[in-house]
Amino acid sequence: LTAEAESLYRLAAEIELRERAGAAAARARGRRAAGRAEEARTFVLEGNDPVLVAGLALEAHDFVRARRLLDEARTRDPFDPRSASARGRLAFLEKRFAAAVDDLLEAALLRPDGLPDATDLRFLRAARVLAPAAFPGWREAASEAGDRLQARAGGWGQDLDLSSRLAPLVRSLVSRGGRSEGVLDRARRLTEIPGLETLGDHALVGAAEGGELRRLAAGSPLYRFGDGAAEVFLVLSGELRLSRETPVGAQAMGTAAPAEFLGEEALAGGRRMSDARATQAASLLGFAPDFFDEHPARASWLRHLRRSLARRLSWLDDRFSDFFPEAARARAPAVGTGIATEISPEEKSRFLAGGGLSDADGFLFGAFAEERSYPAEAVIFREGDAGDALYAIARGRVRISRHLAGGEEALAILGPGEIFGEMALLDPGPRGRSADARAHENCVLLSLARDRFESLEDTDPDGCADLSALLCRIAAQRCVETSERLARWRILAGPG
Repeated sequence: LTAEAESLYRLAAEIELRERAGAAAARARGRRAAGRAEEARTFVLEGNDPVLVAGLALEAHDFVRARRLLDEARTRDPFDPRSASARGRLAFLEKRFAAAVDDLLEAALLRPDGLPDATDLRFLRAARVLAPAAFPGWREAASEAGDRLQARAGGWGQDLDLSSRLAPLVRSLVSRGGRSEGVLDRARRLTEIPGLETLGDHALVGAAEGGELRRLAAGSPLYRFGDGAAEVFLVLSGELRLSRETPVGAQAMGTAAPAEFLGEEALAGGRRMSDARATQAASLLGFAPDFFDEHPARASWLRHLRRSLARRLSWLDDRFSDFFPEAARARAPAVGTGIATEISPEEKSRFLAGGGLSDADGFLFGAFAEERSYPAEAVIFREGDAGDALYAIARGRVRISRHLAGGEEALAILGPGEIFGEMALLDPGPRGRSADARAHENCVLLSLARDRFESLEDTDPDGCADLSALLCRIAAQRCVETSERLARWRILAGPG
């Protein structure tokens, strides 16, 4: 009994010491937060909180001791935002800017509101300015910070879901139109760019708020082939050239002039498919993909983005003729209109949901679309035909192909829920279809006519925004796939 009583006494004494230390640490934190640093010092050491003691070491410029204490704090609790913040600030002071960004982003994600405090925000933005090449865009950096925390939590047997915090964190980090210039001044400058003046004040102010300004000197790279893709860029001034090195030489991948977008890989969730380099001094606005999914001004920008992507995709498609300028096109059989068919609204929405449409846009698409059935090998449209409708597959499969020298090249075989023929809605210009579409097997399609979609979008652009965003993602993916095929054909064609 005596031994048991002694153990209980020691436990009670330890609890009392911890409670006293906790109270002292709380008083120290309260006084530091109130700006009463000298009063806080009295309680810091008594509190035995390594983060607070590290703060004193930082104030004394004893970085070695501060780092040791912060490592100790991280060992005790790897999910304390205070220690992550202090580590980030220490790394910044040591000019280890990439490490500073990593720790400060982790600190933000661990805070109750998921956002950096005012001081950390200044450090984050300053680190980006001082070492822009040391880390990726904000979205990718935040995502990587979340992945590190989740992996660490797994090692502790904890489940940590930070996915809902990433978008608000990225929005807090984006330069809101540049504090020095002001949002309204940035928006006014956007109106002076030919091609943007018709977008309207709401859209231009939205871009000024949601875009991050980048400036490039002539010859400077914006990104390189294989880099992570975290932003879509709008060119404000200057010009950028896109190219990709292959074993047999460089393959041109296009240019981007003022009012045009580039960097569509960010919408497709992939890596950069080319180098992008300024041919002259250039300025750009960088947008996280979330801007096109969430921002109140997205509808007008989605329409502009759609047309920019359509022009880029058309340019890429045209490059294939460089390899086969004499190739004769085999004529496909006459196009059939299909047989009218009926599908229940529930079946329509179920298949459309598989293609990424929201419930509301699925019902909307189904209400305006016409159902048509096609037998196997029936031609739905031919390369060069006028594009007047977009299609979604309800049943069966469709083969998308092009005729090059040597025969047919199958580009894709699509199944239920997938959308094709999107160029008809992406680009209302006179350009025809860029490929053939055939029924790979018996299939039922939903056809949305371009004139119906444009009428609906003119009436309710915000209501069509989800469908418009989906079209942009599809177009971005098509650009990525076409760029990769173009590089492969360049290698097959050989030097010259």
